[in-house]
Amino acid sequence: MMFDEATLFPYIGYAAGLATILTFTIQIMKIIETKKITNLSSYMYIIYALGLICWAAYGVFIDNWLIVIANLITFIFTFIILILILYYDAEDKIERARRDELTYVFNRSYFEQTAPIKLAENKAQQQHSAILVVSAKNHNEIQKKYGSKISNKLLKTLAKFLEKDLRENDMVARYEDDKFIVFLSGADNKAALLVTKRLLNNANELKVKISKKEECNIVIKIGSCSTEYYTDIPQLIKEAQKDLTEN
Repeated sequence: MMFDEATLFPYIGYAAGLATILTFTIQIMKIIETKKITNLSSYMYIIYALGLICWAAYGVFIDNWLIVIANLITFIFTFIILILILYYDAEDKIERARRDELTYVFNRSYFEQTAPIKLAENKAQQQHSAILVVSAKNHNEIQKKYGSKISNKLLKTLAKFLEKDLRENDMVARYEDDKFIVFLSGADNKAALLVTKRLLNNANELKVKISKKEECNIVIKIGSCSTEYYTDIPQLIKEAQKDLTEN
């Protein structure tokens, strides 16, 4: 089938419009799926939207409705992306305020706000709660020997391990420099000891990479206390820290 210029260029325009719409559709789906807006600039999309409005106005001026419709459709998709950027940016700021900057588990402040609520919820359901304090025993040694870059990598690895090895309704936070705190929902002293034993066993294979040829084991200590003995968060933490130093 042969095309002359009068029929060929409109089809090229349709193809360009469809490609643009498909690109923006993929971008919108990715934002909604991942809830991440990394490297997306709201200012860029605002300027781009203004450009699309100008192009649509130009299409009206030259009486070319293909240009008008294509740019208006693209403007709608751009506007949706802009709304998603603003929404998830606000959500991201809230989430970042809850997280430790280095390890990205919850920070101490958020833990201290949330743990009493979780404790009260468990108490209302007549369930015990437990606190674990987890320390990277060889953190200072690795920091002195290899520097803060490797010791920070150790903390990140340990934080990831704790989050992965525990249940979704448990809570992990960085409490001090080399210490993490874990809130175990619905756990009495026996359950806390079982979790402690499991974590210690699984941590035997936990390593931090120092170089291509060298890696080091991460050695952890754990102290625990449950609401079978104490009923408020500060006292549970105090006793778990005491148990940590005695182990």
